[in-house]
Parts: sequence; structure tokens; C-alpha cells
Amino acid sequence: MSEQQLLAQQRRGYRSLRFVAPLEAGFAEHRVQRIRRRLPLIAATAALFQVIYALLDFLLMPLSVSLSVLPLRVLALTAVLLSFLYCRRAAAPLAWVPPVYAAAYWVNGVSVALIVHLCWLQGVAMPYDGLFLILLFGYALLGLSFRAISLCSWSFCLLFAGLGAVFGESGGALAYQGLFLFCANLIGTVGAYMQEHGQRGAWLNLRLLDLARQRAEADDARKLRLLAAASHDLRQPLNAMGLYAEHLVEQGGDQQTRRISARLAASVEQLGRLLQSLLDYTRLTLPGGVQARPHAFALRPLLERLLAEVAPEARQQGLQLDLQCAELGVCSDPLLLERLLRNLLNNALLHAQARHLQVTARADGDAVALQIADDGRGLSEAEQALVFEEFRQLDNPGRNAERGLGLGLAIVRQLAQVLDHPLRLDSRPGAGARFALRLPLAGIPLPVARGEGATALRGRVLLLEDDATGREALAGLLRRWGCEVQACADLTAALQAASREVPQLVISDYRLGGREDGLQAIERLREAAGQMLPALLISADLSPELHERCLPAHVMPLAKPLLPARLRQVLATQLQVRQAVS
Repeated sequence: MSEQQLLAQQRRGYRSLRFVAPLEAGFAEHRVQRIRRRLPLIAATAALFQVIYALLDFLLMPLSVSLSVLPLRVLALTAVLLSFLYCRRAAAPLAWVPPVYAAAYWVNGVSVALIVHLCWLQGVAMPYDGLFLILLFGYALLGLSFRAISLCSWSFCLLFAGLGAVFGESGGALAYQGLFLFCANLIGTVGAYMQEHGQRGAWLNLRLLDLARQRAEADDARKLRLLAAASHDLRQPLNAMGLYAEHLVEQGGDQQTRRISARLAASVEQLGRLLQSLLDYTRLTLPGGVQARPHAFALRPLLERLLAEVAPEARQQGLQLDLQCAELGVCSDPLLLERLLRNLLNNALLHAQARHLQVTARADGDAVALQIADDGRGLSEAEQALVFEEFRQLDNPGRNAERGLGLGLAIVRQLAQVLDHPLRLDSRPGAGARFALRLPLAGIPLPVARGEGATALRGRVLLLEDDATGREALAGLLRRWGCEVQACADLTAALQAASREVPQLVISDYRLGGREDGLQAIERLREAAGQMLPALLISADLSPELHERCLPAHVMPLAKPLLPARLRQVLATQLQVRQAVS
């Protein structure tokens, strides 16, 4: 069924309690499913009704009369049991379920009508209230269609009145009973009509909501695909720009050239960070765009590394950094938590106007209380309500791009929700600000200390990159740093190069032009070399899923655009480890 059909049916209305053919079939299936869900309770109630009245027959009536009506009670119970067994069968045709269900109701009503008259014929004053209870049961609980419930109820009530006329019941009494049952049926019929009309309207609305949900999910999936494609396509030339800018910086030249080259490199890096913020926030706001992969890890090394990253800029600003953290383990997604904390630190550097920044982490029951506090200008209550909004910068009215886009704290809030880490901001004007997080406490072994390695770059590097510009830029930079580089555009060329001379390190882009991705290409190269070659995987979209694939494969992922300083540090470590093993 299409949305156009549903909307057209809503506009036309359904006073006759009929939809057009495709919709009517869907509603009929919905009704059968509803009957089957309620069937155990309905059948148990109907059976209990007949059993209780059978016991009352034996307690309150002569035995001969009780025995004469017993077959009718058994008939009613049998109809309930057979209907229950048939309607519960998964193989039962859907079209037959409502008629069988209605037939059981009709048999019970006819049985009660016959029992009342049979008792009257034997001189026992049996009240006809049981027939009214059957009507109440049918109209209120069964969930049959308006036509089916009305036809069944009116038919056995007319049978009751007809038998009274045939058996010569008192005219006044029969008229009173008939009028009472007529009114009960009239009320029940109107109620059944209104109930089904409301059910049909609710069913139409639910189908429209379901279609809207499916369309929204499809739109979100399409946006995620677009985001992934844009992330790759935009970062690819940006990555090459950054590498070429680093070339210019390292080539030197006269003072003017060096100054322009440095500004170009800084601008490219700034552009990369702004693009990263936009793409990250877009992904976070899409359902399913980012999913946490929590596991236990040591918190202190992460905090030390983040503070070491911001230390040079902090020294330039005269900002003192202080870390107070015991050896604690937490359960979180380290990648997402790192991005969250980095944004909080950058926010303090750019906007706090502080002289002291303190990061503390301590155990608090079954959680770790993590705080990033500064002694800066602080925030009023009104400002605290604004700082987590998108593109909001309280101290940057001129929209200076060097100070970001105003997405840092918005990303922090989204990441805290994804990680399920409660986030709180405490601040007062002139008294600084304190961002507090609560992370689940986890027990892990202490990390093993490792010695510092030399950072000299010597070694053979096999570069697999299908983008010509990016390949040329990265290969040139690696050669300038002292590496022997074999640059290949596809896996076939890379396998041939590796067969001539086994590389000491493999660097591969994740999205390659062939059917195999970068991780699969690295595995092929390792198989051809017959050894576990150190490898770096470069990708414009480092999702948690990709990180999970890299971990067991012993491949280090790096995000585009590449930061030359970070790349050089990783290369120094990888090549030194490789040379030490050799």
C-alpha cells in the first residue's frame, strides 16, 4: 500500500466501514492479528463463564433440569475450544479466522437463549440476564467487525424472542424482555460502529506514521552515505594540500617564502579542523551515525597524551596545565572519549581566558569523576544555557575562523549522550568553569612502561594510494624525510613492487579503486611477503567499525587530512620497531 492510497482514503472517509481493496486486505490482516493476540484471554473468559453457570445450574435447579441443559453448556464450551484451536493455528487461512471466531460467539448466544427457554418450559424461572451478558461480552471484548458482531447478536436475540412467541410465553413479559434486548443491541450496535470507525482511523494513521518513519530512516541512511562520500572526496584534495604545504615549509627559501609557506600550512590545517568539526557534528546528529564501542582501558595515559598535545599552545598563552589522576580504569569508547576531552581542552584554550587548567580524575563509588576546570572568566547562567548550542561563540562576535565554528561544545554534548556519560557544567562569572563527567569504573591491569625510541626516519615504505595527487604529495614528503618510497596506484603494482623488494612499512589508503579495500590490500601484501609487515591505514572516515577491523589486523589507522607532525611521529615509531626486530 502506498502513501497516496492512505491519504486518498483519509480524504474520502470510510463511513461505510470499507476501504479500497488493497487497504481493506491490510486492515483485515491487522484485525486477525489483533484477534490472535487477545484469543487466550477471550477464550478463557468465555469458558469460565459457561463453567460458572453450569455449576450454578446444579446448585440452584433441580437435577433433572440441570442435566437437560448440560448438553447445551457442553456445546458452548466445545465451540469455544474448537474456535481457539483453529484460530491459533499459524497455517489457518486469514480469511477464515474471523468467521470461525464469530461462529463460536453465535453458538454461545444461541445456547444461552435455548437454555433460558428450556428452563421456562420445565417451570424453572431462569433469568435472561445471561443473554445480556453474552451481548456485553461480544460488543465490548471480542473485537469482531461491526457487521459480524451485529449480525450474530441480533440473530440470537431474535431467536430468543421468536422461541418465546412459539412457546406461548406471556405477552407482556415477552414484550418487556424483547424491548430490553432490542435496546441493548441498539446501544451495542452503535458502539460497535463507532469502535470500528475509530480503529480504521487509527490504523490509517499508524500506516502513515510507519511510512513516514521508513522514509525518515531511508533519508538518514542516504545522508550517511552522502556524508561518507563527501568526507572522502573533500578530504582527499585537502590531504594533498596539507602535504604540499609541508613541502614548501621544509624547502625553506627566503624569509618571505618561509612566512607565506608557514601561513599556508596553518591555513590548510585550520581548514581541515573546521571540516572535521562539521562532518563530525553532522554524523552525530544522524540516528545511527555514531555508535559507541565501549571497553575497559587505562584513563591516565589518555589524559597525559591529550595534555601533551595542547602543552605547546598552553605555554604560548601562559596557561599552566595540571593533571591529578591515579591509575584508574574506565569503561568507555576511547576514540569518542578522546574527541570529547580534546574538544573540552581546546575550548578552554580558545575561550576560557584562564591562567590555570586542571584535569582531575578520582574514583567515586562505581564510577570515575572526571573534571576539567579552569580559573578563567566563567559563565553566567544565561551563557551556560547557550554554550552547547551549535555555531555559538560568546566571545567571538566577528566569527574569526581561527577560533573555530562554535561546534566544539555541541559535539561534546552529543558525544556525552552517545557514550551515556552524564555531563555537568558548573560556572560563575569571574570564577572559571568546571566540566564534570561520570564514567563507569573498570578494573584493568596497569600498562607496561615502554622506552622512548629514536625518531630518525630510515626505511623502505610501500605507499598504496589510488589518488594521483595525494600519492605524489605523500611520496614526496616521505622521501624528503629520508624514506625510500615505492608509490603504487593499485594492488597489482604494489604486489609487484613488494616482490622485488620487501618493504619495512606499508601505507595504504582505505578506499581504493578496485574491489578490495585498504585493509584487504594490506593482508594480501603481508601474505605475499610472508611476514607481518607494519602497516598504516589512511582514511577520510575513521568510523568505530573501521577501528574494530584495524585492531585485530594490527594496523594503525590515521585520519585524513594527515597532520605531518603526527605522521612523522608514527613513522618514526613504526620504522624503528621494524629495524629493531630486523
